[in-house]
Amino acid sequence: MDKFLIDVIVEIPKNSKIKYEYDRQTGQIRVDRILFGSESYPQNYGFIKNTLDWDGDELDCFIFADQPFLPATVVPTRIVGALEMIDDGEIDTKLLGVIDCDPRYKEINQISDLPKHRIEEILIFLKTYKLLQKKTVIIKGLKDVCWAKKEYEICLQLMKDYGHLSKDQFIQKMQILHPEHYQK
Repeated sequence: MDKFLIDVIVEIPKNSKIKYEYDRQTGQIRVDRILFGSESYPQNYGFIKNTLDWDGDELDCFIFADQPFLPATVVPTRIVGALEMIDDGEIDTKLLGVIDCDPRYKEINQISDLPKHRIEEILIFLKTYKLLQKKTVIIKGLKDVCWAKKEYEICLQLMKDYGHLSKDQFIQKMQILHPEHYQK
């Protein structure tokens, strides 16, 4: 399979406790909250423009890199897989990628090429970072590059078809059309 390259726009730098959120209506990145607990983001975290995930936000991506990137930085990212999870009752996919322009990452093309410890850091972070908010996060599993690419294509289509809706309108509509992506 050819490399799956995407530009990811950073919302949250590696090691940050600040949860930034892209506001599609204004095109700005806003401070959403400070994480409630002692956790910080284990890797850079961002979104893929022109995509819409089942949670009503753009498709998310963790970017493995040695350096933190400032919010709004565009990072050329090679997708190596995905993490499927349920966040407070909604499917919330996280693509997993590595910075494509750093030679230290040139041989990482799939999840199994990443150090297991780095994957565990992300899994533990996601399982715990909302505990003090009394919200539930369920990790459904890691997925390969082919699955990630299909999910990306679905999210491109969702944005094309429903990107004009507000987040609440989108979720309400999808709960009717695709209830399998939502838990009660």
